[in-house]
Amino acid sequence: MKMQDLLNELKKENNFRTLKRFKNDGKYVLYDGKKLLNFASNDYLGLASSGELEREFLNTYKNQSLSSSASRSLGGGGDEYFLFEEYLSSLYKKEALLFSSGFLLNYSCLSALATLKNTLFLADKKVHASIIDGIKHSNFKRFKHNDINDLEKLLQTNLNYEKIIIICESLYSMDADFAPLDKLLELKKKYKNIMLYVDEAHSIGSLGINGLGLGYLKDIDFLVLTFGKSIASMGAAMICSKEAKDFFINKARGLIYSTALPPINVAYSHFVFSKLANFDKKREHLINLSSYLNDLLKDKIKGVSYIKMIVLGDNEKANLYSAKLMQKGFFAPSIKTPTVAAKDTGIRLSINANMDFSDLDNFAKAFYEI
Repeated sequence: MKMQDLLNELKKENNFRTLKRFKNDGKYVLYDGKKLLNFASNDYLGLASSGELEREFLNTYKNQSLSSSASRSLGGGGDEYFLFEEYLSSLYKKEALLFSSGFLLNYSCLSALATLKNTLFLADKKVHASIIDGIKHSNFKRFKHNDINDLEKLLQTNLNYEKIIIICESLYSMDADFAPLDKLLELKKKYKNIMLYVDEAHSIGSLGINGLGLGYLKDIDFLVLTFGKSIASMGAAMICSKEAKDFFINKARGLIYSTALPPINVAYSHFVFSKLANFDKKREHLINLSSYLNDLLKDKIKGVSYIKMIVLGDNEKANLYSAKLMQKGFFAPSIKTPTVAAKDTGIRLSINANMDFSDLDNFAKAFYEI
């Protein structure tokens, strides 16, 4: 099919994506002459939108470079990288390895693990696209979302593999629910050839002891931290064994062949991590806002965390709701295929710790008026 034919098909299906030109203004975005409360940002703690930490960092660290100019394995790794990795290692009691983004980390590390002979991946049906892209040329199977019984059936029929790597996200970004980590850990104890790969992209910073995630200090073989959401920076880190770190340094192509993160971003991520323990009030407020919105929208909404999904099940309807919410002062984009299955299309809401209860009252009123 020709490129234009594909684009025309997307338009016909109400699934054609465009880029919007915004300006951020605290918890709002400025767009098309309107000031809209922003439900689309993953800045869950509100650290990026407040700008307070960023100003403190820039006033303190004045000599950080804006470019690494090379990959880590060549000339792109200075003190900042090693200091931050050592800091993460001291927190998580394992080795840490930085990558330029969460997508690059998942794609590169899983592609590298897929080169190991006699290895099977078992991935939850709702894992992120970066994980699917990383394992799609390997031996892999999918289990029903958060269904331990379905997973164990797959395990029992595939125990001939030397290694089975179970992949999940601790907090799912679209279904807004949690992986059953404790039950997954029980499976790991029960079967000797199991390893766990857990992506903490949407939980790090906002959940767990001192915001260190839901897999913190648990017996997880590959723990993925990303810094572009609650951490208000960019980049990612793999928390793993020394052997696995050496393996990824030598086999993860996205690390070997990508320019390393800018030193200023590495230093800023380190700076934010060093202050994570101070944000308990923000984390508590986030939980209270989440419960409050659930009470306001009741059966119209799903999501037990600060991520919510209003499922509409139709691209056109999702676009219509998003447009009407924008007219009423709220930026809440429609989420469509292939990000979610067609039956799950709808409106995704990310709550921000800088919001207050009246913001959610106003949103619920606007939603019910549509």
